[in-house]
Amino acid sequence: MIRPMVADDLPGLVNSSTAAFANLRQRLGLTGSAPSPAPRRKEVGEAIVRQLLDLDAAGAWTALIDNSVVGVAMAGLREGLWFLAQLHLVPAYQGRGIGRRLLEAAIAYGGQAKGMLLHSSLDPQAMRCYQRAGFALEPALQAAGQLRRRAVPAVSGVHPGGPEHLDLVADLDRAQRGGAHGPDLELLLGLGAEVFIIDSGPHRGYALVQDEPRIVAATDAATAQALLWTALAESPDGEVGVQVLRADQQWAIDVSVRAGLQLRPTGPLCRRGDTGTLAPYLPHTALL
Repeated sequence: MIRPMVADDLPGLVNSSTAAFANLRQRLGLTGSAPSPAPRRKEVGEAIVRQLLDLDAAGAWTALIDNSVVGVAMAGLREGLWFLAQLHLVPAYQGRGIGRRLLEAAIAYGGQAKGMLLHSSLDPQAMRCYQRAGFALEPALQAAGQLRRRAVPAVSGVHPGGPEHLDLVADLDRAQRGGAHGPDLELLLGLGAEVFIIDSGPHRGYALVQDEPRIVAATDAATAQALLWTALAESPDGEVGVQVLRADQQWAIDVSVRAGLQLRPTGPLCRRGDTGTLAPYLPHTALL
């Protein structure tokens, strides 16, 4: 049975997503157990789920078998832009059309949305499902590793942002992705994320940092590079990542390689309808 999600489903969501992710790692040949999320990353993930359930209840769906949660789809809608925050199904029930029905229910929440975005995993079944639902799949890389701090150049014109810069951030989001993040950005800032700004003359952009770069949006590649370098420099010691590096984001691939990070495949960015230029732009993996 597929029905709207309720708050009581949240423990089942955690269990089913853990099982689905572990199975995906096994099918992709990834050795060892999945790393446990850092406490703050877990807190942020849980807060995103709660906010989506609160603001986008009509986009949150649960698949139940014998009263147990076996799959979930959660979508948001901001300024006419629909995004899929997550879709998963436990392995025992894959291949039965349940995932497709969850996706259809989440897409229906988009109604007449002008654009739709999601970041797929590398699961072949998931990618096939998204392609058949009308999404264009854009292959992508991710970069991860220990930052080579001595490689970080001095950049000028970047400064910390504050509430007075949220209108600029919203305008950049609208230009690059077709809609502002709105309450989702406010949530992340309330959970300790930082925003860095370039607003000199025609060159404008912002980077959202929460332990590592989460979003970069700018008017041009040089501005985006300066912001990504700043975001990396602001990341704490330890492994850092840069996500969803598509072919038209060579500026970000260049920074990642020069920073000493290792490139490897990640799932494609999937888009449907009017999603803005998305360049220069690095999306949040859940909030796009």
